[in-house]
Amino acid sequence: MRRSLLIGLVVFSLAALLVVGGTMAFFTDNEKVENTLTAGTVEVEINEHGFKDITNWQPGGTENKDVSVKSTGSKGTYVRVCLVPQWLNEAGTDVDTNLSVGNVILNLASNWGNNWVYADGWYYYKQKLDKNGETSLLLDSVTLDSSTTGEEYSGRTLRIKVIAEGVQASHDAYKRVWGIDDLPW
Repeated sequence: MRRSLLIGLVVFSLAALLVVGGTMAFFTDNEKVENTLTAGTVEVEINEHGFKDITNWQPGGTENKDVSVKSTGSKGTYVRVCLVPQWLNEAGTDVDTNLSVGNVILNLASNWGNNWVYADGWYYYKQKLDKNGETSLLLDSVTLDSSTTGEEYSGRTLRIKVIAEGVQASHDAYKRVWGIDDLPW
């Protein structure tokens, strides 16, 4: 009887071991999965053709200055541009804040209003740019007003500082980044 009890215990133990082992095999797996996510990028570059800095400019003269912006990032992008005329000091190294830029006339491209809108010191491009997309021309040339340009400008250098900003077009990112409630158009 003792032998039967021992055989029964061994059979029961083996059955229990098979049940537990089978259950563990059923609930486990050794396969690996790796998920890789790459964030998109927002990058813009300014395309300028014409003068960088101009010296010895005659009042009433006009100089070519073409400005557009290209999206080089991977995400859809909204773009805005600020054009800042600056007169430089006599050495041409620093901005001279004593000279007015009121005599500088920015001649925008003839059809700028079709694609751009001006608000709060910025020109906003009305369309989303995809990768390698480029805005239409914003600035075409610059004129020095002869009626308001005196001798204090003689020998001075004019610079048009172009500031371009891009923001992802999705998720209303312009609200956080640019601090505006709605796009101006």
